[in-house]
Amino acid sequence: MKLSIMHMKRSLRSSLSIRSILALLFVVVAGFVLAGCKFLPAKTIDAPTEGSQEWVVWKFIEGAQKTDTMDAWTAVRPLLHSSLVELRTSEDNFLNMNFAAFRRKIKLFTPDDSKPDYKLDYTNEDQPDKEHRIFVVNEMGEVPSPFRIARDPNANNEWRIKSIP
Repeated sequence: MKLSIMHMKRSLRSSLSIRSILALLFVVVAGFVLAGCKFLPAKTIDAPTEGSQEWVVWKFIEGAQKTDTMDAWTAVRPLLHSSLVELRTSEDNFLNMNFAAFRRKIKLFTPDDSKPDYKLDYTNEDQPDKEHRIFVVNEMGEVPSPFRIARDPNANNEWRIKSIP
């Protein structure tokens, strides 16, 4: 009798652990499917196709690398989503807060600090063909940093930067 009870307990434990593993596996797989992420091996973006999402980020980094702040701003401003520059206060805020902070940490996103090349970790389509996040490898942390880009109806529906890391 003791042997059968012990055998039943072991069978119950093993079936519970198998169920738990299957449930966990299902949750992880479902999470990836529902998240809409496109996981890629980190690849260096050094010659993106003009007008592509990667190109907009590459040109933004290229412009931000300019030595003079106003030259840099002049280079990146056309790449910004109209929602960031349509009001003078929004534009000033972005220039003085977000862009200034990005310029201080730009070397974290470029393996060779003399070039605008960056490592793309993965992308996430928040809204298919409307708004995406491009996750760029950040040398300082384990987690990549997102650039949010979106189609801009005020710029012929082209991709524009909506937020920066």
